Amino acid sequence: MSRLETVEQVVHAVGHAEELADWLVQNRANGMIAVNRGSRIVLIAGPSKWSQPETLTSLRESASHPGCTLLLLGSHEDFESLTPAEGQLLLSLPTSMPVLMSTLDSTMGSESQEVDELQLQLERARYESSLLVDIGRALSQERDTQRLLNLILLRAREVTGADAGSVYVVEGDAEGPAEHVLRFTESQNDSRTMTSEGFTMPVSSTSIVGACVLASEVINIPDLYNLDAPGQGNNTWGFVHDKSFDEKSNYQSRSLLTIPMVSARSQVIGVIQLINRRKAGVLRLEGLETFEENVSPFDEESINYATTLASQACIALENSLLYDEVKTLFEGFVHASVTAIESRDPTTSGHSERVADLTVGLAKVVDRADSGTYAGLKFEPDEIKQIEYAALLHDFGKVGVREHVLVKPKKLYGYESEAIDLRFQYIRRSIELEAANRKLEYLLDASAEQVAAQLEASDNVAREQIAEIDDFLKFILKANEPTVLEQGGFDRIAEIATRKYFNVDGQEHDYLSPEEVISLQVARGSLTKDEREEIESHVVHTFNFLKEIPWGRTFRNIPLIAGTHHEKLDGSGYPRGLKAEQIPAPAKMMTISDIFDALTASDRPYKRAVPLTKALDILKSEVDRGKLDLELYEMFVESKVYDSVVAG
Repeated sequence: MSRLETVEQVVHAVGHAEELADWLVQNRANGMIAVNRGSRIVLIAGPSKWSQPETLTSLRESASHPGCTLLLLGSHEDFESLTPAEGQLLLSLPTSMPVLMSTLDSTMGSESQEVDELQLQLERARYESSLLVDIGRALSQERDTQRLLNLILLRAREVTGADAGSVYVVEGDAEGPAEHVLRFTESQNDSRTMTSEGFTMPVSSTSIVGACVLASEVINIPDLYNLDAPGQGNNTWGFVHDKSFDEKSNYQSRSLLTIPMVSARSQVIGVIQLINRRKAGVLRLEGLETFEENVSPFDEESINYATTLASQACIALENSLLYDEVKTLFEGFVHASVTAIESRDPTTSGHSERVADLTVGLAKVVDRADSGTYAGLKFEPDEIKQIEYAALLHDFGKVGVREHVLVKPKKLYGYESEAIDLRFQYIRRSIELEAANRKLEYLLDASAEQVAAQLEASDNVAREQIAEIDDFLKFILKANEPTVLEQGGFDRIAEIATRKYFNVDGQEHDYLSPEEVISLQVARGSLTKDEREEIESHVVHTFNFLKEIPWGRTFRNIPLIAGTHHEKLDGSGYPRGLKAEQIPAPAKMMTISDIFDALTASDRPYKRAVPLTKALDILKSEVDRGKLDLELYEMFVESKVYDSVVAG
């Protein structure tokens, strides 16, 4: 066959033509073939294999090893959108046998075999050294433990050519490793689809990974399928190969390399297990009959590189685990602080968490905005976490407010209302006693004809006075509720206060003290001006407390965000009267969330929850008055951020 029209014809020719008999087939798949001559390997692939970007990337990675060339087949039209790459050859179809032979021969070069081998070794050393540097850089930049484990395994397989592998993490605080457990955390397999779930197993010498932990040594098994019985021949470790995965997956775990990740304190904190080192040019392990032919033992170079990588990975993993511990400590501190806040003010239980949920939800909506003032505002995961912490701690300064002011449910404190009640009972009894004394005087001084009329008149006066006292007390109790004081209420309280009575020592006193008058004349709510200022001071306490904590660069804005959540765009907020441009965007979001939850919370014993629609109307009125941000309010409403904390 001199003319080769299709990919299939080229693949068939490479595998069967006498002219190419010195090229040995290593691996064959639909639309692709891998051949080698000496130390040279050529991967030949048609458009069905390389037209998809992810497939092409995989092919290029497989051909990136020294001594390997990627030969892509296709028409001129196929190649028009293809980006050039080093070590990649193109062969247009249709072609001829001489052209195919010439193309393959061009990959061999003109140097002698010995020089060629040395050059290949040098190139491989450079490639793998560069790869280790890149891997080290990538590992040092990854902080998410699960992604880090995935990266560790991926790079370990890449540097050794392993088809599959898994990572185990050692868990436990006990002194001896035998008291720890191994958690299966990550698995990968290029030839089979993996659906394994995490599990734990004891650290025991009966398992390969357990023995690796206990001995803190590399375990290299050339071929598990040729492993002798436990304790005999080449199985001095005493392992029993569990073939359950192989049987379920139509797979064979042949060569096995198990590497411990040893910390600076000489403790094994994890294990990398690599399975089936593929021969050069082999991309996948297909049928069972190909495993013995296409899998080779892990050689000394693979072990050296894998061990070096394990050392790098151990440092990265240790840092990641430490970062997780610090993050857990941070979370614990923040939530313990919220518990401390709510223990002093149980009436607002759950408020901090709800405000955090609302503010984080709104921040994520803002992050997705593609128009308007906030289109360019994006939040990294750490910034979202910063907003969450600031929202959770926004009321922490309440620990600096006197508790009886913080939880004051009515205008008068309990002891004050009790004192007034006792006082009015005393006045009532005084009136009754005074009426009885008058009756006695009438009985002693008046004539028999006058007694009846005088006694009735005295009773009438006493009844009127007692009725007035009861009416005063009834009005005081009504005025004591944290509602809007009715019209004329100020004057009525002032009038009651001017009334006089005599105590048991004969000293004259007002019905109400000046302090009681001030409390009862509060127009709205339950707090006097001084008490309200004391409550508002919690923002200052919050800022002063949070700024003393070394948050680091990641969370350095927590004090500022938490300390400005009561500021308003028009400068009417507190504590500093900041205006719009001076208030951080997260604080503006928190202000909306804080007001919304204060209106809709159903756990406040001293007020009813405002219906959702009315709460949104109140927020809108604050927007219209220039106090809240219009765009943030609209995003809050349109995205229904509030669905996470309140039913519509």
